[in-house]
Amino acid sequence: MIASQLYRNSLETLIGSVETDAKSFLITGASGLIGSCLADVLLSANSSGKHNRVYLLGRSEEKLMNLFATYFDSNSFHIIEQDICEPLNDSYDFDYIIHCASNADPRLYVNYPVETMATNLKGGINVLEYVRKHKKCKAEILSTFEVYGDTGKDKYSECETGILDFNKIRSCYPESKRALELLARCYWQEYGSSVNIARLCSIYGPTMLEDDSKAHAQFLRNAVDGRDVILKSPGTTNRSYCYVMDAVSAIFCVLFHGEVPEVYNISNENSTATIAQVAYSVAKLAGMSIVNDWVDAVQDDKIYKPHNCILENDKLKSLGWSGRYNLEQGLSECLSILQEVKIGQ
Repeated sequence: MIASQLYRNSLETLIGSVETDAKSFLITGASGLIGSCLADVLLSANSSGKHNRVYLLGRSEEKLMNLFATYFDSNSFHIIEQDICEPLNDSYDFDYIIHCASNADPRLYVNYPVETMATNLKGGINVLEYVRKHKKCKAEILSTFEVYGDTGKDKYSECETGILDFNKIRSCYPESKRALELLARCYWQEYGSSVNIARLCSIYGPTMLEDDSKAHAQFLRNAVDGRDVILKSPGTTNRSYCYVMDAVSAIFCVLFHGEVPEVYNISNENSTATIAQVAYSVAKLAGMSIVNDWVDAVQDDKIYKPHNCILENDKLKSLGWSGRYNLEQGLSECLSILQEVKIGQ
């Protein structure tokens, strides 16, 4: 768990999202931005009286042990050191799987496109195969707004489909996520597997990895380090953002209340902004300046051409979910937690 009282306080507000007791959860990619926060909520709920068993899967046992050292004395906490591209052990008895494992960093898409696709496809198949064999298990697979491609519209509901250029290396990430979404529906159709999809907008939070190359992650790191926030483009792309605490509560809502094999956009209607607006908000909150460092990049097969993508969340809200943080509130809390951690180091 992050060494921050504010972070712990925020986790406490999410304990009610965990609606089960004495069940078994597997979180793949448990050391990532979303997986680690999901794990912290489940384990915090156990500290407050729940009795769920929590299994955290990742490639590095050392990293998982460092992240979750707070819970070592708990009998309900288990680490599985494994690459998700390897089949899951059938001897485990999971009631729920939240599948977060993925190369979710744009730098990785370009430098390791084969590994990116393999993780999404092989890892997803391994989760789906487990659910096929264990009929009582329900899985939720995390996907991305990038599967929409370019529809020529600004707002996307779950039924929208757009163009993805599969000749571009950068498409390795959304194309493999698209395939996994369809594969999940195929497993439901052919085998009756219990699985649904959480299609995420741009998620940010204090649990982000140190080498996260997304623009908003760079803004936040610069601000915490006392450096000016650098805009490397005009930043006019308009999209949905969601603070990780809201994203996690939405993921639990879809897991417990979402229909199978439905897809649900994970977004907050009160947190829509351009990239430039995010940069200026971060700079203002941190008392820093904006530096424009625009570069006219050559549009080759490694460059992502961004377009507006605002995710409609009516389907998610129909399950009873509502967000707690607008953009400024989320960025403010995120910065405060990161600054608290930095002071404590």
